[in-house]
Amino acid sequence: MLVKNKQIWNESWLFHWKTSWQKGLPMEHKIIAIYCLIDEMLKGLHVKNDIRAKITNAEILTMAYLAVSDFNGNYRKAHLYLNPTKLFSPIDYSRFIRRINELHTAVETVFGYLSRLFVSIHPSQIYAIDSFPVELCQLQRESQCQLMRHMDLKGYNASKKRYFYGFKVHMIATTHKEPVSCYISFGKVSDVKVAYKLIPRLPPNATGIGDKGYVSSKLEALAHRFNINFTPIYRNNQNKNDTDYWMKRKLRKSIETAFSMITAKFGKVIKATSINGFLTKLKLFIAAYSIDCFFKLPKAKQQLVFSYAN
Repeated sequence: MLVKNKQIWNESWLFHWKTSWQKGLPMEHKIIAIYCLIDEMLKGLHVKNDIRAKITNAEILTMAYLAVSDFNGNYRKAHLYLNPTKLFSPIDYSRFIRRINELHTAVETVFGYLSRLFVSIHPSQIYAIDSFPVELCQLQRESQCQLMRHMDLKGYNASKKRYFYGFKVHMIATTHKEPVSCYISFGKVSDVKVAYKLIPRLPPNATGIGDKGYVSSKLEALAHRFNINFTPIYRNNQNKNDTDYWMKRKLRKSIETAFSMITAKFGKVIKATSINGFLTKLKLFIAAYSIDCFFKLPKAKQQLVFSYAN
């Protein structure tokens, strides 16, 4: 990579690459900014490079980010675009794909790093929890699915009132649409079951809001033990007065918007040749959205990434 110095972060055009990009500055500026962020996070978390590799983990993840952010997850197009730029060391396409799939835990590390940063910025925020389906294939073709076959992949999408075959992405986000926790499950797994894992990850004194799928007295009791105020939106036919119904609905729009922004990058489907490749690409879409959220923060809060790393 041509630029590996923190000092470049102090230039305002890198902290606001989206504004700069709209003004017509080269695409390379965006790529450099993404690389600097990823490289800083990986170093701060002591994720080491393979000394035998000619191209670093940060370079591979930057290339992967570009693929999911600008090419709907098409690795080949991103590879063809980046090779002539000479921003990165050259790498064979097949090797590039193998390196991406090998770095699935590093993708989770990047997401987790930014999630903790978002929580530290908004420690007593209101958070919304929800899930969205990600199809492996169309339901009528489940018997022909080559990536994976499992009875628990068949789930029900309550919002669209239809069944699907694939996974669920469960997520908690701030009212600023920043994801702070995420979990990928089989499509059949209920939202409440995963909420038992996610709700305790919220900071003390936080408020969590879920839709009617999260109505559970046991879940509310669990949240209370962690000093978290969890208030789901109750169904109309349940005997509990919910005076803040419309306020909660408005707050939950933030996570619905986040889901729309993530899935808009998929294209029609997530294309992959293996289940590991599929899940890695799904994680990349989510991590790329987190990175986009980071660059929307004010400059002073972006600089926290350095103190947070050290």
